[in-house]
Amino acid sequence: MYIRERYRMLKLIDQLINDQFEVRLVSEYRDFVILEKYEKRQSYIVAVAHQLFDWSNHLQRDINEKINYLNKNARLFRGRKQHHHIVYVADLPPVDDWEGAITSAQANDSNHRTTSVYYLHENAISQGLTRLFNNLHTKIDETIVTSEFEEEELDRQVVYLEQKVISYHKAKEREFNRVFFYGKTKLTYLLVMVNLLVFAFVEMNGTSTNTAHLIDWGAKYNPAIADGEWWRIGSSMFLHIGAFHLFMNMLALYFLGEVTEKIYGTNRFLFIYSLAGIFGGVASFATNDAVAAGASGAIFGLFGALLFFGINYRELFFKTIGTNLLFIVALNIALGFVVPQIDNGAHLGGLIGGFLAAQIVQLPYKRQLFRAGVTFVVFIGLLIGMSFYGYSNAKQPENPQALALLAQQQIERENYQETIDLLTTSVNQDINHEYVYFYRAIAYLETEQYNQAESDLKKAIDINPNLGEVHYNLAVLYTQTGETQKAVQHAEKATELQPGHDQFQEFYNELNE
Repeated sequence: MYIRERYRMLKLIDQLINDQFEVRLVSEYRDFVILEKYEKRQSYIVAVAHQLFDWSNHLQRDINEKINYLNKNARLFRGRKQHHHIVYVADLPPVDDWEGAITSAQANDSNHRTTSVYYLHENAISQGLTRLFNNLHTKIDETIVTSEFEEEELDRQVVYLEQKVISYHKAKEREFNRVFFYGKTKLTYLLVMVNLLVFAFVEMNGTSTNTAHLIDWGAKYNPAIADGEWWRIGSSMFLHIGAFHLFMNMLALYFLGEVTEKIYGTNRFLFIYSLAGIFGGVASFATNDAVAAGASGAIFGLFGALLFFGINYRELFFKTIGTNLLFIVALNIALGFVVPQIDNGAHLGGLIGGFLAAQIVQLPYKRQLFRAGVTFVVFIGLLIGMSFYGYSNAKQPENPQALALLAQQQIERENYQETIDLLTTSVNQDINHEYVYFYRAIAYLETEQYNQAESDLKKAIDINPNLGEVHYNLAVLYTQTGETQKAVQHAEKATELQPGHDQFQEFYNELNE
């Protein structure tokens, strides 16, 4: 009877494949096969085994092993809600009470996983198949039960069905390998190495957390870009602000780059990474006045490229990286809106730029030249539009953010008189902004012009009374002029506005000793 049970198992698998089930596993001896069908955000998983048991306790142990295997490998299946169907095809049932083993297994259901067990033996195959197909919402194939082939014909049918199932499974494996292992990881490692070397070189010649030093080394600095230093869009991709910033970006580049380069190949990967970094840099130039640096725009471009892959290989995408990738992208975008220091313009720009760049360069086995051409035109149009917008903002003389950046740079270089002259011109042009007065006050303090410094700091407080650094510098000024009571008042105010600032707290404690 072995050959007939073997035929029934293979015929069942064949029907499930015809009903859009995907083969997930074929055991070494081809006596255990797992299939999955994803439908309406749920996975129907069928584990079919050609196996005979003498005793019910052997059956119970094997059921538990298969349940544990399916639960441990739940991430291999697409749906968050999973319905496990364990099907045994055998000649005879165990000699003792085996129905209890099946009933107890089916009681071990969780909120997101259900388990049903079927034991299809010669005297109960029809009832078991009816229950199985009802639970799978498909129609029963009577030939599984009523096959009347002679043994010789059964042998031929078994060979045919087995080869059909194996060929189908191998074809899916070849498709997976063709898509996910088109290229080899080369450029990713080189990019990580270059970023590490640049960071080490910058640190050896100063510090990567100094704004003026970063600007000197090519950080994104809007006034300089508006004056023609467009190369900063590219150079800023290889600079990082501190070791933690470098570590996080290189960790992301290593993992995302490895996957993206294997899918797209090295040449396409270079194209996507470069264009995404440029697009993200220009987006930052258009939306963010702060000095910026880092590979995050290009790295978000890899997210965009993987999302483009997901659109073209939806099933493979969600079976592998899809759910986790979407969660990480959403989390990073949300953090960009919550954490002020994050350059969300670069992140979103890189994400969009990477998606568009992937559309331009296309996936290795999916060529759509017309779409690529249209996307290229759109890409260039957006790039030009953002460039003009950023240029017009940076060139506006009344832009206080740009003035603050210039003043900060001059102060860090100890060009105090140049700072005073620059900001005095702005004040004379009726540019009233707290940071214009604040930075001029700092320059006055450094040149011991205390009356002018006090006047500017008070004007900054009039505009915005909630700036802790203004109150702190007033406290420092009054300490130097011997007005201790005023110094204590403003030091206390600074700690109230920024309670987590250690320098403010220490200074306040010193004044009260």
